[in-house]
Amino acid sequence: MGRQRYSFLMHAPNVIRLGLLLLGWLLAIGSTQANARSLVIEQFQADIQVLASGDLLVTETIRPRFTGSWNGLKRDIPVEYRTPQGFNYTLLLDLVSVTDEHHAPLKYESFRDRHYRSFKIWLPGAQDTTKTLVLTYKVSNSLKYFEDHDELYWNITGDEWEVPIESVAARVLLPVGASGVKALAFSGTYGAREQQAEVRITGSEVLYRMTRSLGFREGLTAVVGWDKGLLTAPGRLQLTQLFFQSNWPLAMPIGVFGLMWYLWYRVGRDPRLRAITVAYEPPDRLTPAELGTLLDNSPDLRDITATLVDLAVRGYLRIEERHGSKLLGLWSSTAYHLHRLKPSSEWTGLKQHERSIMNGIFSDDSVPIVALSDLENRFYARLDGIKSSLLEQLLSRGYYARRPDRVKQTYMTVGIIVAIGAIFGAMWLSEQYGIALQTGIAAGVLSGLIILGFGWFMPARTIRGTRALEKVLGFEEFLTRVESDRFQRVIKTPQMFEKFLPFAMALGVERNWVRAFEGIYTQPPTWYQGTNFADFRPRSFVGNLSHMSAAATTMMTSAPRSTGGSGFSISSSSGSSGGFSGGGFGGGGGSGF
Repeated sequence: MGRQRYSFLMHAPNVIRLGLLLLGWLLAIGSTQANARSLVIEQFQADIQVLASGDLLVTETIRPRFTGSWNGLKRDIPVEYRTPQGFNYTLLLDLVSVTDEHHAPLKYESFRDRHYRSFKIWLPGAQDTTKTLVLTYKVSNSLKYFEDHDELYWNITGDEWEVPIESVAARVLLPVGASGVKALAFSGTYGAREQQAEVRITGSEVLYRMTRSLGFREGLTAVVGWDKGLLTAPGRLQLTQLFFQSNWPLAMPIGVFGLMWYLWYRVGRDPRLRAITVAYEPPDRLTPAELGTLLDNSPDLRDITATLVDLAVRGYLRIEERHGSKLLGLWSSTAYHLHRLKPSSEWTGLKQHERSIMNGIFSDDSVPIVALSDLENRFYARLDGIKSSLLEQLLSRGYYARRPDRVKQTYMTVGIIVAIGAIFGAMWLSEQYGIALQTGIAAGVLSGLIILGFGWFMPARTIRGTRALEKVLGFEEFLTRVESDRFQRVIKTPQMFEKFLPFAMALGVERNWVRAFEGIYTQPPTWYQGTNFADFRPRSFVGNLSHMSAAATTMMTSAPRSTGGSGFSISSSSGSSGGFSGGGFGGGGGSGF
């Protein structure tokens, strides 16, 4: 007896483990049987009434058969489509009611899921039973209007159901008086052209019935056409409104334009200009570069090359023109050299941008003569500083509240950020709501360009700057019209010509200026040494200065090449002649939950 008891105690752990394993296996089998469930749509009946207004009233009666425990049914209806041009076409769907077969309201949840309008409908007691739900909704823009007929192209069941549909029937009811009614049916998976459905036309009523059940991801599409005159096609205004309603991101550029115009009107405009009177000298002791910058809010290379001539006229340097021959005299070239006439210790009377230009040219005090070609790949590093000093000088005079270049940079940055942000936003909208990607991208890029365009005009002068601009415009009028009869009483001297020539170059009117001094300015200047001045003519001389300015611009802006590489309607044809299960409007699918 003692030995038997000892043996049982020795084997007890194994017996317990075996019992636990057996119990777990039985529980797993029970749980699997309890959780086993399936779903079949016993019947799908659609009643589609075409109203006199052109709207559709759709009633879907769906009878799902539940095996196992379920909560209800989810119905997905596509509402975002693409036109052949790639724009959006949004189906305007309004839910009317969700009830059971006794017209008792059912609990539901309506939401957008990508390009679908989804309805999550709870069916009480959905366990090992058959339920009925009635989904009624109205669609206001689902008909197609052609030249010779109107048409309804409607995917009745949709071909995205994850469960089979045993029986499908539909009724399309047209308004009274419909004539020339024709109907087709297409069934099967997406792209299929089979016609396994009975179609019967009785006056203004068309009945459809599938002759077989629909399998996984199969559907039924109805096409009904009728003669023109039954309904009134939407006008251009309605179509335009629908287009922007479907492609609402395109409203973004309109809003951005309105906002930018408001900002420009409030802070981007100069004070109103008064009547322009002729001025006979530059205002406020402005230099040619300052005058040119104030005129267009931007320091240009023309302003800098005009400063070279002004420095020469004022005795700080001399411009020398040298000609050389090549290929045995068959080809000649012109080179320009700049002679420093005053040491750097005597530059204290120059303004900051003028000193920067002189330092950029004569960077070595021991070298008094510099060829323009020597500035290649070297002077460009000074340009930003020269332009910045010009703008700072005008800002310090109170001509601007903010530097124009920084105002432009701000709006340029905002424009780029808006464009990039809108592109990412378009990708998100396309993924989440089915909005056409190109619509969002086009809206973002256009909005960014609008901001950039307005940004160019946003720098505003102050009242003081505007009054100075009036004098600049008056002085420009004098330089431009000095050869006319109204200025004949002005005493024109060679000294006047040389003094104001740099200003005329900065304003781009030097050819007008020189015409007034034919026969007056007859001797070559001491500050410009040319090789063909035997028969000196002012026009030829100004032409030489233009060539020098062009050469200076090329040399001053040249930069070494970087080793890292260079930088810087849905359909146009009737669906009655053919179609497929996934075409037209409607459709979608559903599943249990």
